[in-house]
Amino acid sequence: MRNAELLASILAKDQAYDADAKLVRVPMTKTYHTALKQESHPFAYELYVSTCYAFDLLRYGGEAYAKRAADILEVIVKRQDQDPSRSTYGIWPYFEEESLDEMDRPDWNMADFHGKKLVLILKNHAELLPPSLITKLRSAVYHACQAIIIRNVGPNYTNIAIMGALVTLLGGELLGQEEIRSYGERRLRTFRDYTKAIGTFSEYNSPCYTPIAIEELHGIYAESSTAGAVGDAEELLDLAWHMTAKHYHPATGAWSGPHSRTYSTQLRPNEMAFLESALKQEREQEQEQGTKQIRCPEKYRYLFTSTEERYFTEPTLKADETGYQNYATTYQNERLSLGSYTSGSMWNQRRNLLGYLDSGGGRAVSIQLQFLKDGKDFCSAIFTGVQSRGQALFAFNLATDNGGWHQDLDIINGRFRATDLRIRLLLGGHAANAELQSTQTGKRFVTAIGETTLQVEAVVDRSDYGELRLQAERSEEGLGLDYVVSTGEERDFDFHALERAVWIFALSLGEDGPLPVVDVQENEAWLTASIRTDEGLAAITVPQKPRKTGELYKENQVQLPPALLR
Repeated sequence: MRNAELLASILAKDQAYDADAKLVRVPMTKTYHTALKQESHPFAYELYVSTCYAFDLLRYGGEAYAKRAADILEVIVKRQDQDPSRSTYGIWPYFEEESLDEMDRPDWNMADFHGKKLVLILKNHAELLPPSLITKLRSAVYHACQAIIIRNVGPNYTNIAIMGALVTLLGGELLGQEEIRSYGERRLRTFRDYTKAIGTFSEYNSPCYTPIAIEELHGIYAESSTAGAVGDAEELLDLAWHMTAKHYHPATGAWSGPHSRTYSTQLRPNEMAFLESALKQEREQEQEQGTKQIRCPEKYRYLFTSTEERYFTEPTLKADETGYQNYATTYQNERLSLGSYTSGSMWNQRRNLLGYLDSGGGRAVSIQLQFLKDGKDFCSAIFTGVQSRGQALFAFNLATDNGGWHQDLDIINGRFRATDLRIRLLLGGHAANAELQSTQTGKRFVTAIGETTLQVEAVVDRSDYGELRLQAERSEEGLGLDYVVSTGEERDFDFHALERAVWIFALSLGEDGPLPVVDVQENEAWLTASIRTDEGLAAITVPQKPRKTGELYKENQVQLPPALLR
């Protein structure tokens, strides 16, 4: 499958390939799981990137590339933990420079990620590799399958639930291991049933992980000999593409919010390339890449160009499992999009409230809501909100059992030292290089972005830290419209000692007229804020005192406009 995109990817990695180490050396960007720090290891030999490079070399073909791929794969199989008595059995470390035992926390997803590439190599390119290496690769796939089965992630972990199904289903077929194959088939069926019960993926609308889910489902659809699994994959592919297409905003080229997980508010080059490739006409793809390539279904393609108004709300969780529901709302017109959840932690991979707009001439501006601790997204802040078209009403309260920058890897349990806490609307994208006019009146920001007006106001400010202070701050990322909770010298924070810490905001993007009038009702323990919309009453009710994360998710209440739930 020789094509320009594949060759470009190979040539880029060629520059980073070390023929002595037989691995690809990359800049250190990972912050999770590894104990290596960028200061001491600005570059490192990354194993999974090297596996992907070997896979691409074999796809492209040619004797020289096949030899290099074999050299890489010999190193990769040696780095897998193949000792069944160890807790890290079947997985790989991130880097050559760091063993599994030296990592901060090993990443069990590596069995899935490496496993999927190795099983596809064995299925489609084994004739290019020496027999001795084939034996080692089959063994590595077996160990990866065992690790996946032992871990047995649930269907709510969308991306890994699908990927593990692919590895075990195709791996079992390849190895002739019926027990492994049938596990993969059952796992995919369980995921299908779980997803259908919700109506969408629980890892909802993720620009980084939905393409991976589509790739894995397509791998099952194109490669499996198990008819039931092929049918399930086809059904799930349809759902994934519909979710993707209806969130695409043609005016800005943005993937509209809200996002369950993402690594960038702007689409990254690989995400844009994925969409571009999948939207090519069938004849173009057959000429360039062969017939097994990923394609967006024809019935959804119009959504990538249509400027029609879109407005929908859908559940994203199984409420009988979680004890609460989280709804996602998206509104789009020919100029802008606004998306929001009804609840969520403010960690750095989540976008609970996110807008995009065309500021003129196709120059896209993003509007990202953040809660920051010392300049980093703060996952102990919990968001609750409701949305009606371009208007939103939302609140923050604080969790006493969560983390700083990560809810598992950086637990602070509501006690920490910091210099700065603030709530920010970050205007990014084209706004990073544009002069924007923003005015402050009381606790309201009014900002003109091209011909569109953004308004936001703190309508409730109840905090033992004192009143919010407004500050507009420029950075390389764009313009921050900030509500400062606390700033100054480093100090101790203890959420357990707070009697009150809740902030409620009203926001309007591109709506004519003033902000909606917010009616506030309160007592010593609770606050209720509501607005009247064209679809009916929208309201949020939140406790004033910090609580545990699970309590906040269940006790923070929303009333969506009734028309949105029809």
